[in-house]
Amino acid sequence: MKFLMVGLGSIGQRHLRNIKRVYGEEAQILAYRVRRLQRTFSDTMQIRDGVNLEEEFGIRVFTDLEEALSEQPDFVFVTNPTNMHIDVARAAVAHGCHVFLEKPISDDLTGVNELLAEAKEKNVTVFVGYQNRFHPGIRAIRECLAEKELGKILSVRSVVGERLSTMHTYEDYKDTYMARKDMGGGVVTNQLVHELDYLTFLFGKPEEIVAFGGATGNLGIDVEDVSDGLLRMKTDEGEEVPVSFHADFYQAPPSRFIKVVGEYGQIRADLIQNTVTKTVRDVTTEMAFPEFQRNDMFIEELKLFVDAAKSGSKPAISLEDGMLSLKMALAIKKSMSEGGKSCGDF
Repeated sequence: MKFLMVGLGSIGQRHLRNIKRVYGEEAQILAYRVRRLQRTFSDTMQIRDGVNLEEEFGIRVFTDLEEALSEQPDFVFVTNPTNMHIDVARAAVAHGCHVFLEKPISDDLTGVNELLAEAKEKNVTVFVGYQNRFHPGIRAIRECLAEKELGKILSVRSVVGERLSTMHTYEDYKDTYMARKDMGGGVVTNQLVHELDYLTFLFGKPEEIVAFGGATGNLGIDVEDVSDGLLRMKTDEGEEVPVSFHADFYQAPPSRFIKVVGEYGQIRADLIQNTVTKTVRDVTTEMAFPEFQRNDMFIEELKLFVDAAKSGSKPAISLEDGMLSLKMALAIKKSMSEGGKSCGDF
């Protein structure tokens, strides 16, 4: 099995470590690298001093993408800055490679339909990296909804917030892709987009979006740092569900949760504390997942990606899923820029 890594920042290195954990010596590692930054991370995002990444994992490095792709890797992991994703993914698909595409799939829709058509023509798998679908809290909510324990859903609240200035202590936050418009940054495409994906996973495609926010604080960046809004969702039964959301680059300690309220009770999942509280007809159940580790989600998506590529089956998180969350993120940005104007057509 031959893996080509395009982008070996923190998330690229997480995927690299997991590939070697799961597939061991069976996995040959190639990398297309331009800057070749000499930072090697741990699972907890700490710098491992004195460790050479390329030597530790026996990586064959290429400085030309076409040269790397000419080695015919089986799998290409696209984990470079957001604005570069589609060009790399299309090049990989043209060589018949299966693609793991980090979220969001891009910062605009340029080339996205072409990538979809080309992947179908080449009969290759494109898997999008929305690992939070595999969080036990999201799974608990999905099961609760499937069993209709809450009855009619009345409202949903989804929140994500984390202080940008201390997310990556090893670099100036203003230099990160999350803080730069020219690299696809902003709290919507880099944080909230995860919530948009799991919300569609739970409730389907939205009918309408309105949002407010922007670069409202004192971070000194050219992308939005706060976003608040409302999604008008519709269940399979045709019932409308109002879903409110909030995202920011300021909260410390960080916050990430979803709360669903129904006519018979409520359920709340905390994606940081890894807990679920469910109350149905005045009976409260507390759930914790002490064995769960955050990296478990990344391991699961890796296995699902490789299995789908080998079997030719539909990936658990498809390119179409990635397109939907991107369209929603762009609609939120548009609505914010237009003072909360309603956006739809997803």
